[in-house]
Amino acid sequence: MSTLVMVERNGVRCMAAESLSTSGVRKHAAHYVEHPEKIFWAGHSYVGSVGWTVNQTVLQSALDNGLPLPEVRSERELFEFSRALHSKLKDEDFLNPGPDCGEPFESTQLTLFVMNRFGLFGLYSLRTVEQTRRFAAVGSGSDYALGAMHAAWNQGGEAEEIARLGVEAGIEFDCYSGGPIAIKKMKMED
Repeated sequence: MSTLVMVERNGVRCMAAESLSTSGVRKHAAHYVEHPEKIFWAGHSYVGSVGWTVNQTVLQSALDNGLPLPEVRSERELFEFSRALHSKLKDEDFLNPGPDCGEPFESTQLTLFVMNRFGLFGLYSLRTVEQTRRFAAVGSGSDYALGAMHAAWNQGGEAEEIARLGVEAGIEFDCYSGGPIAIKKMKMED
């Protein structure tokens, strides 16, 4: 499941994630996996994903095979990308959008964070897109991460420190999160 966070403070943006993957109750620690990273570079952005391990594989395949990630300047731009991605996942990767459960739309089964020069964006499974200010967290360790980041924010921490503390809290208290931690950062443009 994972812990993935984004933080924006004092002219710096950070995205951080832990590196554990799981299959049911089996853990695949980073030193057993060739590519344990949950954050990767695509186009003009860092992209982080949580959820099923296959999510990152199908996302990277879509990006490499005719569906490039746009610059993502706005929520709407990421939403339009998500519509095309959902269609591609259903048609080419046999996405199972899951049971209806009263949800208004099919699920893409993906949760992503996008960090770039235009901001911090979250794309959630029903194609909801939010641009974030301050910080955000997703994954099974997100509740712990949010609490830690809130406390660090109020104590005046810098972006990288807040992001690291958020992921560390996820690792400490969530059984589906484990180290090491990867942190990507960039300076904000005016």
